[in-house]
Amino acid sequence: MRNYMLRRRGLGRRSCNAISQFSTTGIRVVRNDNMGVISAGDLVFRWGTTSTLPDGVRVVNTAYAIHRVNNKRDFRLALARHRLSPPSWGDLAEVRADTRYPLVVRPSWHAQGVGVHLCHDFSELEKACDLYDEYYISEYIRKDAEYRVMVICGRVAWVARKTPGNPEDVAWNVARGGRFDNVRWGDWPLRVCNAAVSVLALSGLHFGGVDVMVKDGVPYVLEINSAPSHTSEYRQQCTARCFNYIIQNGSAELYLGTLAEDSWRNYIHPAISEQASMP
Repeated sequence: MRNYMLRRRGLGRRSCNAISQFSTTGIRVVRNDNMGVISAGDLVFRWGTTSTLPDGVRVVNTAYAIHRVNNKRDFRLALARHRLSPPSWGDLAEVRADTRYPLVVRPSWHAQGVGVHLCHDFSELEKACDLYDEYYISEYIRKDAEYRVMVICGRVAWVARKTPGNPEDVAWNVARGGRFDNVRWGDWPLRVCNAAVSVLALSGLHFGGVDVMVKDGVPYVLEINSAPSHTSEYRQQCTARCFNYIIQNGSAELYLGTLAEDSWRNYIHPAISEQASMP
């Protein structure tokens, strides 16, 4: 049995290679145009790719779950129904006349902060919607903070706070000049962690980078990244340790602890800290 991280051309090369190097269980990185080395019995971590794999391969992150979260429109609407994200609509006709502006329009498929339209009235909203065959509309919330939470099998591997290149941007994205700053365990925003864990369970993914914004202490999930960028050694090491854990123990969900008082110990993955509380 061999262990692989499967990525597609142009996606995740640096992140996957770094995680592979920090792994102690021999995880090899292959591209989906060179999958001939993968065979029945192997374990494959899908890094945002949905390519068909040979029968008998054990998979971490199914193609179905990746498709689900990569369709930003449908997944945002599902989050809104569960009240995990800002109020959202899938069609211009659904927006009520008394809806408060501004609103944000984005295409169904997007990445790296591209395709963001802040609309202050119905005329602007209509023009933005006309640009796309499929789109979604969300209430604009002027956030106080935004985090990425790496959730793996129901537990948190790491938390990073986003610092935008321009705080006035609607989408805070590293590709547009921002950065991620690691958050110490004792400073983890626990409501954010809880929202991230909840939404990963809803998605069907085994792992993903969950983007969560905060306004007046209330978390709002924005999306899940099935191939989240890892730009620091600390985050690369944490994910590698959790992948090692999956190889050794399986990919079953690790449920949250049941301590009366919320603590980072309730959320942290046991591969990251021996202090993780386990039910």
